[in-house]
Amino acid sequence: MKYQCPVCFYDELPYPPADYHICLCCGTEFGNDDADFSHAQLREMWVGSGAPWFFRNPPADWNPWAQLLKAGMLATMAGSETGFIIDSAFASISGDVDYQKQEVLIAEEFSRTDWEALEISERELAGVEG
Repeated sequence: MKYQCPVCFYDELPYPPADYHICLCCGTEFGNDDADFSHAQLREMWVGSGAPWFFRNPPADWNPWAQLLKAGMLATMAGSETGFIIDSAFASISGDVDYQKQEVLIAEEFSRTDWEALEISERELAGVEG
């Protein structure tokens, strides 16, 4: 059985996010780090540091931004600094062929309404009306 991290939403944890287990993706130690900070605060800190992979090498197709997007978290992380970090990260990988393949796979999972809500959130982050 695989488990999902409530901080970064990595969904291949070998153990439940409890009892001092550590997320391979974001490095959160459950029962320690989340005793001092909420999952949302830990997520903000992880994203603020560039959303790096924590333990050894990441899976070949791993992308932290696609992972957060798939979990529906990018739209809820509205903050000028966080929005800038996320926008910069997407801009840096938008020409990447692997990123484009992931974007297509994610698009297939979202309904039209989900995409419209995300586009509205992205416009709000950018300060664009319409």
